[in-house]
Order: sequence, then C-alpha cells, then structure tokens
Amino acid sequence: MKFRIKRKKKFKQNSPLRQLVTSFLILIFGGAFLLKLPFATTNGITLIDAIFTSTSAVCVTGLIVIDTAKEFTFYGQLIILLLIQLGGFGIMTFSIGLFSMFSGDMSLKWRFTMSSLYNEVTVIPPVEILKKILIYTFTIEAFTAAILYTQFIQKMNFSEALWTSVFHAVSAFCNAGFSTFSDSLISYQDNVIVISAISFAIILGGIGFIVLTELTRLKFSRKKRFSSQFSLHSKIVLTTTGILILGGSILFLILEWNYIMKDMPLQTKILTSFMQSITCRTAGFNSIDIGLLRESTLGIMMTLMFIGGSPGSIAGGIKTTTFAVVTGLLISKLRGRNQIVFWNRSINEEAVNKSMTLFILAFVFIYTASITLLSFHSFDTNNSFLQVVFEVISAFSTVGLSTGITAKFPTDGKILLTIIMFVGRIGPFALITAITEKVKTADYIVADENIMIG
Repeated sequence: MKFRIKRKKKFKQNSPLRQLVTSFLILIFGGAFLLKLPFATTNGITLIDAIFTSTSAVCVTGLIVIDTAKEFTFYGQLIILLLIQLGGFGIMTFSIGLFSMFSGDMSLKWRFTMSSLYNEVTVIPPVEILKKILIYTFTIEAFTAAILYTQFIQKMNFSEALWTSVFHAVSAFCNAGFSTFSDSLISYQDNVIVISAISFAIILGGIGFIVLTELTRLKFSRKKRFSSQFSLHSKIVLTTTGILILGGSILFLILEWNYIMKDMPLQTKILTSFMQSITCRTAGFNSIDIGLLRESTLGIMMTLMFIGGSPGSIAGGIKTTTFAVVTGLLISKLRGRNQIVFWNRSINEEAVNKSMTLFILAFVFIYTASITLLSFHSFDTNNSFLQVVFEVISAFSTVGLSTGITAKFPTDGKILLTIIMFVGRIGPFALITAITEKVKTADYIVADENIMIG
C-alpha cells in the first residue's frame, strides 16, 4: 500500500499566469477609459458599453453593442484596432520581449508560461517566439491589407481605403471580427477577392504559429514525402481544420440553399457558405444576416464555434486538437481499443485527460452561463433559448457572431457576456491555474472499485 507524504502548500503570489490575467485586465480597463474620452466617439458611450467593447477587442471576440462604423470616430476605431493587435499578440508576449531586452535571459518558468499561453508543444526560447509572432503577424497582415486595398480603392478615397484595408486585415488575422462596415461584409458578399483574402487571413491566424512555422519550412521533393515534413500536431490541426471548413461549407450550403441564399447566384452561394464556415469557428465576420438563418443552421454554427481554432493561435474555442482527441477517444472505445492512434502514433494519457477535462469544463461553463443569462429578471423573454446559447458560445469561443440580440441585452447581461469573453480568451486551464495555483503534493494510489454505468 502506498501512502502520501503531505507537503505544506504555499500560495504562489507571483504566478506568471496570474500576472497574465492582471495584464489583460489592465489593458481592458485602460482601453475602456480611452474609449470613454470625447474624441473616441461621435455621441458618447456608457461605461458598461466601453468596457464591453474594450473586452471584446482585447479578447479578439468581435461582439459589439454599438455600431463600430457609426458610433466611433477614427481615433476610436484606432484604439479598438490597437486593442485587437495587443490582445492578439498576448500581453505576455510583449512582457517577455521587453524583459529579454533588459535582462538578456529568461527563467525556465517563464518559458513554460509562454508555451502554455499559446499551447506550444515544446519549450521555446521567448525571444524566438516573439520574433516568429511578429514576423508572421505583420507579413500576413500587410499582404492581406494590400489585396483588400485593390478592392476598397474602387469605392473610396486613398486614406479611407488604406485605413479600411489595414483595419480589416488586422481584424481578420487576429480573428477579431470587428469591421468598419455597419453590415460587416454583407456588401462584399459577392466579391471573390475581398472574401477570399479575409477568409485565408482568418485561417492563417487560426491554425497556430507551430503550424505556420512548419508550413514555411516545407520542401517539395520527390525523395521526401510531403506529409513526413509535418509533426503529428500539425497533421491533426491541418486535417481537422480542412474537414471542418469543407463539412461546414457543405452543410451551410444545403441548409440555406432555398432559404436565405435562394436568390443568390451559384458563385455567391458557394462563396458565402465557404466564408461562414471559416468565420463562425474563429473570427466573427459575416457576409450574411445571421439573424435570418434557420435554427438548424445556427445549430451547426454553434458546434463549429464551440470547437474554434487551433492551439498556438489567436483563436478561441476548445481547439481543433481537443475535438480530434475527444472524437478519437469515442471511436476507439466503440471499436474496443485502448489507444487513440493518428498516423501510427498514439496520443498519451495526459493529453487525453486534458482534452476531456477542457471539453467538459467548457460545456458546463457555457450551459451554466446560458441559464444564468436567461434567469435575469430584466432579460427579454422574447429571445429564444437557442439565440441566447448562440451568443454565449460566440462570446466564450471569442467568435463574435450574433443573431442581433447582444446590443439589446440589459446591463447585467452585458456584464455577464464581458466575463464570458474574458474567460474564453484566457482559457479555462489558465484562469483556474492563475487563481488557485499551488504547489502540487506527491501522487498516491488508492484501491479501485467498479460501479454500474448506463
């Protein structure tokens, strides 16, 4: 029999994850203060709306309670853009970069923290992470902005087209979903170049920096197999992402073919389905009125939003790898197998346990938040349960899509959604660790016993 030797638990006052949470809160409230200043808006903004907008920008969500195009001045939109960019990078990225400039080194604890923030599979030197993030981010954003500019300049003057291009490029790569158009991208739903540029920027921002790094190292050779150049992580991410995009596009096309897209030409139908399949997992742009979609379509979109993007990216959700592992576990159990195998490699028990914990924790959090939101006495009872759950999942997964009811939420509803966005951005694991992190005790084993299941 094994016994546990108890150790004295010490509360970690200087937890890096705790500092990360604090940094995000400082940025959120700092952004809210700036948005409250007279030069940021045309007609002023309430404190709760300023905090909500700032949180949505920092957490790269995209949910709005006031029209970004009409209610915010150029300076207000610039503040939002900076909050999106800073939130996308992650405050810890900048902290590590600045610290490294002065100290020239970084403790192993901080390296683990940085890797945890982006769910990296290896402990990478912080300066290298910072360099890669900066290079990939600015290169992709600049390229996307250049493409968008060629289209926006046809209807705008130089300065307006340039600003609109930069804003949407940053918002797309950071998976934020904020737009300087009141109707998001509905006015450009038939523009192949605009929709394609934003869609691929969203994809690149949502697959993670590990995958981006491996993509840049690809070598096309007859002697070396294409798939052998990717790690198991990247294979799972790329495959799952492709399946979700293709599957989501087909389902959206089928469900809305004779409904909201009935009068659209074939090309626009395909383009719209493709765009919504991508954006509903991570970004929050919409090229169609979400409030007019069928409930079955909303159900599909909620599933995609819940899954979200990939580890190491700016996107939210439970992540594609978590979904792949949980799905693999289910298939393995149905086949009577003990191992989850992808490309002749088994997934270790720790990853499986982490995936299941995250999956269940996210589900319980969303369910609880939805019930809480509906229980508010001031809440509009005309809103359906499906609409409320849609908004909650969108907030938790930092997507930003809305059926149009977010702006109508009472103050307590906006506060709850603000909290949901914050939790979704920091992540269940990071948030719990930041609040309750303690020194671990030694492991021990106790006797097991069977119970009846099912």
